[in-house]
Amino acid sequence: MSYITGVIERIRNLTKSIKEYEIFLEDCVKPEPGQFVMLWIPRIGEIPLSFADAEDNIIRFIVARVGRVTGYMHERLMAGDKVFIRGPLGRGFRWAPSGRALLVAGGYGLAPLHFLAKKLRAAGCGVKALLGFKSDDDVFYREEFERLGEVEISVEHGSSGYRGTVLDLFRNVIQGEIYDMVYVCGKEELNLAVMRECLIAGLPVEASFERRIRCGAGICGSCSIEPLGLRVCKDGPIFDGRMIMPMLGAERIEG
Repeated sequence: MSYITGVIERIRNLTKSIKEYEIFLEDCVKPEPGQFVMLWIPRIGEIPLSFADAEDNIIRFIVARVGRVTGYMHERLMAGDKVFIRGPLGRGFRWAPSGRALLVAGGYGLAPLHFLAKKLRAAGCGVKALLGFKSDDDVFYREEFERLGEVEISVEHGSSGYRGTVLDLFRNVIQGEIYDMVYVCGKEELNLAVMRECLIAGLPVEASFERRIRCGAGICGSCSIEPLGLRVCKDGPIFDGRMIMPMLGAERIEG
């Protein structure tokens, strides 16, 4: 797969360590929510990024500063600079244009869920998003989600919304409301906990998983989920809860 040239049109500071990049592509791409690209900066490196939005030739990524490439992006890239992408890659979310969906996001894991919420809303599906952050200073994209449906915020330290983790908030919400589908994206512990509780309750659930992705084509095996042998770049990054049941303790769920 060849690279597509992109030009950075706008960079927006979301928090001290998270930025949004709006990029114009020379060729139009048509990703599904949950898919990703490999973004390459010559002489610096290549990283996987999920789509936070995509429309015609404009795409948006949410980038947290966590390593060498993202550090370079935060410090050096400016509007007008070129980047190169290959993709879309991977398997996206399965979504139905009806019913009611609950989205559960931990921190910058909200990126693919924003793109998903936009598609669901356009298809007539009701959307509620639970967004979890460490503190008030870490909250971002609240207004963007509010344009698409209901939103509740959780912070572990602060006063922006529910006081606690997004998993705590999810447990409270799921007890009193009915949903046709649950989607989650965050740290693996959050993904597995939400998946486990959804499967026990008989709720369909999908999660976006993160691993170190190198090739993006399912060849190198660096992103495998063991002991299942699933490759995040090729079999995912979106996985149905039933596929992940061995990691959740299937005997507890079935019993």
